[in-house]
Amino acid sequence: MENASKALIMAASILLGLMIVSVGTVLFNSFGGFSKNITEEIAKKQIAEFNAQFQKYEGKKITTHDIVTLANLAQKNNKEYELEEKQKSNKEEENTNYVQIQLSGEGSDPKNKNLEGWDENKLTRFIENNNMIKKDDNTLEVKYYYISQIVVSPLTGRVTYVEIKPI
Repeated sequence: MENASKALIMAASILLGLMIVSVGTVLFNSFGGFSKNITEEIAKKQIAEFNAQFQKYEGKKITTHDIVTLANLAQKNNKEYELEEKQKSNKEEENTNYVQIQLSGEGSDPKNKNLEGWDENKLTRFIENNNMIKKDDNTLEVKYYYISQIVVSPLTGRVTYVEIKPI
């Protein structure tokens, strides 16, 4: 009888141990899923904040200073991801974090239209030479541009291409 009671106590302790391990496993899985969701939400927020830096200029008149700001944002991003030059030409299906700022329209040099590759001196000269426009009565007016296209990659969810044209 004494051995039977010891066997029952041993069986009960094993069952209790299994229950504790099961509860621990369930808690671990639920907390793991929770932290995964939090991590995904943080990543989505960072992508939205990144895209907002470019999209806030969409639909507005922008100046050469705004264009240089966009070029600097693209340069900073490309440097951060160690992307020296554009790898692909199909901007809609791109799986990269490279950001391209393209200046299009009349008078733009096709060889020098990707502003993200320009150095500080070239960007400064761009501001100096394109900030004002001379009117017929010899008065100067601020020259405005607009964003004709912003492409967000469906693969990364990030802005990969911005096209700018003069008004």
